[in-house]
Amino acid sequence: MKIKLDWKIILFSLVILLAIFLRLWHFHDWLFFKMDQARDASTIQRAFEQGPGWLPFLGPKAGGTSANVGPAFYYFQYFSAVLFQSVRPEVLAFPDLLFSILSIPLFYFFLKKYFSRDWSLILASLYAVCFLGIEYSRFAWNPNSLVFFNLLFFYALLNIFDEKTKYKLRWIILAGISFAVSTQLHFLSFATLPIITTLFILFTWREAKKHLILKNTAIFLGIVLFLYLPVFFNEIVTHGKNIQAFVAAVKSKPSSHSFSENILKNIFYFGYYWLLILTGWISKKDNLVLSIIVWLGLILPALLLGKHFFQQEKNSLKKKFILLSGLWLAVYFLAYIPFAYQIRPRFFLPLLALPFVFMGYIVKYLWEKERKIFKAAVAILLAVVFWGNLYGTYLWFEEIKLSQKEAVYPQRTIILKARDGIVLWHLEKAVEYMKEKCPSKEVYYKTSAEYKRPVKYLLNLSGKKAGPIEAIKIGSPNQCVFILGLSRKKEMPFVQETTSDFFVEESRKIGALTVYKLSPQKDLWGKPLSTYEKGSSDEEKLKRAFWRDLWK
Repeated sequence: MKIKLDWKIILFSLVILLAIFLRLWHFHDWLFFKMDQARDASTIQRAFEQGPGWLPFLGPKAGGTSANVGPAFYYFQYFSAVLFQSVRPEVLAFPDLLFSILSIPLFYFFLKKYFSRDWSLILASLYAVCFLGIEYSRFAWNPNSLVFFNLLFFYALLNIFDEKTKYKLRWIILAGISFAVSTQLHFLSFATLPIITTLFILFTWREAKKHLILKNTAIFLGIVLFLYLPVFFNEIVTHGKNIQAFVAAVKSKPSSHSFSENILKNIFYFGYYWLLILTGWISKKDNLVLSIIVWLGLILPALLLGKHFFQQEKNSLKKKFILLSGLWLAVYFLAYIPFAYQIRPRFFLPLLALPFVFMGYIVKYLWEKERKIFKAAVAILLAVVFWGNLYGTYLWFEEIKLSQKEAVYPQRTIILKARDGIVLWHLEKAVEYMKEKCPSKEVYYKTSAEYKRPVKYLLNLSGKKAGPIEAIKIGSPNQCVFILGLSRKKEMPFVQETTSDFFVEESRKIGALTVYKLSPQKDLWGKPLSTYEKGSSDEEKLKRAFWRDLWK
């Protein structure tokens, strides 16, 4: 019996392999390991070494607030640490890497709810090489897996309301799990996902009420509540402190700008990131005109075509798909208006797949016109999206490679505030140098806040205890002091703070990072140093509640 090979599936499989390669290439060396990553790693390290009782009830802080999101992100990291018996930075990033890869076939199955198999393969292939998706897959951060869990929830939701779907219970369970996880990964998903779900049910109420029987609703809510148990336990142990912080965050005014200013800024960012997601193109300057062109050329036409397809479509499930995609955009757009001036790339992770859905409406419409000029336009558009993202990823990799040799001013590392070109490779090389120069002496260091925790974490992993310069009370020849700074700076950082107490023995340039080795001035041996600040500490000041607190 001959097995007939499906060349389209083979091509899609090759694209997935390419996408995996782009996410794994130099994964360890080029991993981002900044302040937030080291904070999270320290939390997981304690639970890994001292037992699961040290797992916190809550996850990281929601950006710009004093409230914490749910703990799902930490639990994924802990599972990875236990599975691989390691708390190395790359191990803690494995869950985000895995979910990024899994989102590709998941997106294909999601697309098939409306598009033909061929269009689903094409659109999923374009999504697979999305530059922004690749960049966010290469380090650990709580919002990074939003795209997977949002997609999983929407896919499960469509299956629940699909008359032809068998075994609905499994989709109800998956919907509950994905809803709970997604709303724990980011503050805005906690606010937007319930709204999208409610509106979707209301707009499809005639059919929805047949599926929202008591049993199904109870199972869904039961799963969500079960996965939120740590959050409830935290409120019991802390007497509702996180709820109070959450309410304060909701009441606080996110922006001092007027409503119209926020609308314009929101329009700009949606246009800007829509184009970036589709093509990998990064503008060096804010360009509202370009964003408006994106709205007029890509977003609004897709919305109008979606409405057109919705009105013509007779298939109930396909109508639900179009409705869901429209709600997806509308709710997030409206939700982001108050935060328009604080929007960062991570805000578009829940929307990462949506531009490809909307582009699907456009190319489907043009292709069905059966005119050569339209087919040519579609081919060009698809090529620009595919090769544009690949080229953007290549340029980003070249930036990182260059940062291992010299000082850089990165243009394509847009996901974090610090655009300095520093990756795990630089920090590990710095730690190796510090250990090499001080195999037996006490080690103290000073660096920017972004790398204070990462350096300490890596030194501790290597078996070397270290403290901040401010912890040195008395000068001693047995002390090794290091300053870490960017190579692109003309002078050593913190010069004015350290010159009176220390002198520079030597320095080593590690590409974009330079490490300076200092020693206390000889006339200060045995004497107090002016850099000492009583009570100074770089430890986490926030008091957390842990599972072990339930047993006290």
